[in-house]
Amino acid sequence: MTKDQLIAHYFSKTLSPETQKEFDHLLATDTKFKKTFKFQKNLKTVIKKETQTQLKEELQSIENSTKTSSKTYIKWLVAASIILLLALPSFWYFGPSNLDNDALFATNFKPFENVVHPIVRGEDSNDLKTKAFISYEAKEYEEALNYFNAILKESDNATMSFYKANVLLQLNKNDEAIKILEQNNELPKKLKTQQQWYLALAYIKINNTKKAKASLNTVINNGTYKTKAAEQLLEQLD
Repeated sequence: MTKDQLIAHYFSKTLSPETQKEFDHLLATDTKFKKTFKFQKNLKTVIKKETQTQLKEELQSIENSTKTSSKTYIKWLVAASIILLLALPSFWYFGPSNLDNDALFATNFKPFENVVHPIVRGEDSNDLKTKAFISYEAKEYEEALNYFNAILKESDNATMSFYKANVLLQLNKNDEAIKILEQNNELPKKLKTQQQWYLALAYIKINNTKKAKASLNTVINNGTYKTKAAEQLLEQLD
């Protein structure tokens, strides 16, 4: 059985006890095999996530097209409102918090979603950009950083730099992230406010409250992304 076949049988859960031993041995001793397996596992994770999202959207579409009685609709609306309120940071906000800057960062930071290079089933997964975003979505940030570095070594790309900065923040490499976010001037307009949000969080992480407030005000004035979150975070910094 080839190495590729071993990996395929692993995912289909059809390894025999004997081939399982062979698989485990290769995973422990063969670096290239381990890397290939890890990549395939990450790819399956991302595709599974994509499939779940598509299914959710389809179910939502069906639900929206189904006629419901006014009584059922009201019940659904009340439940949805409660869920929405619970999800909003403002629901739990009662004034300036006592959280330190590390806690404020941890509470508000989540790597920006992949909106520029969707992972599509059947697409060639060997190009650097696809590998980078597969690792990014699978939360394999060290691996993602290596791929983004390789992409940027070939040519400058402001969008890739923005995602690299997100990875650096996740890896606690704050100064490197700030350097990128401060100088990344060629970023498409649709991502500029997002970049200011992440720059604000990076400043918070290094305790530069003055610059964090300036970036948060930029986000608030733009009014298209994280406006309420920025307002609340600005109050918490006072």
